[in-house]
Amino acid sequence: MRKNPSHNAGFTFVESIITFSIVGILLALTWATVNFLLIKTNEQIVRTRAHFLAMEGVEIAKQIRQTAVNRDRETGFFSSIGNKEEGNYIIIPSGDGFLLQSGSNELIEMNEEPFIDYCRTISITGSSAAIKQIASTVRWGGVDCGTGENTISYATFLANLSK
Repeated sequence: MRKNPSHNAGFTFVESIITFSIVGILLALTWATVNFLLIKTNEQIVRTRAHFLAMEGVEIAKQIRQTAVNRDRETGFFSSIGNKEEGNYIIIPSGDGFLLQSGSNELIEMNEEPFIDYCRTISITGSSAAIKQIASTVRWGGVDCGTGENTISYATFLANLSK
């Protein structure tokens, strides 16, 4: 008995083209998904760093106040935070602690991937010498510190508790 030649086993040229097309589409979709996930992961790393830098700014302001109060309970708050005029400040290291100096846009450079520069400003508001609002704002993603595309800010109130 002879086999019919139209029932040959194996792929025809058209079937092969369809198979390669489907595999190519699946590979392209996989590549796009992996690329999207890598981009979002880097964005999340950058945003998380900005949150930590903003929180760090507030915590350093609290540390400055507490260190001054520990040294002099009566006038420590006034000498560290209470005497500051409303405005913008940057954090500068001083010995084993920190100081707030007039200025804005403290540049913070990251030395690890992704390499993003951040700018932090500490704002002090409040006309009373007994209570001040401290806000730490971090910007990134712009050409310079003043025009950051992204901004995160944390704030708290510091009060004179010595009385």
